[in-house]
Amino acid sequence: MLACAGLLSPVMTGQGEPGIDLAGLVVPLAGQLVATGDRWEPYRLVGADGTAVGSAVAYFGHLQAAGRAELTVRSYGMDLLRWFRFLWAAGWRGTGDPV
Repeated sequence: MLACAGLLSPVMTGQGEPGIDLAGLVVPLAGQLVATGDRWEPYRLVGADGTAVGSAVAYFGHLQAAGRAELTVRSYGMDLLRWFRFLWAAGWRGTGDPV
């Protein structure tokens, strides 16, 4: 039987790093995906402070350059918003880019 007590993984945390108990993690509705009305930047992912998430802006630009539909950018943007909300709730305090 697989035990999920605390969901702590020594493989993911590495040696000496504290684990995060994800069982009680509350993910707030921080940030948003904003429709800009701009043909060249139809959507912008912003954090809770209102600043654009740099890696998402670059990624959306690549999608636009590849000729992807605006709804594709929106769909990917919603997925990225969920991911960034999780990162922010888990304690990541980067400048907008997790990598």
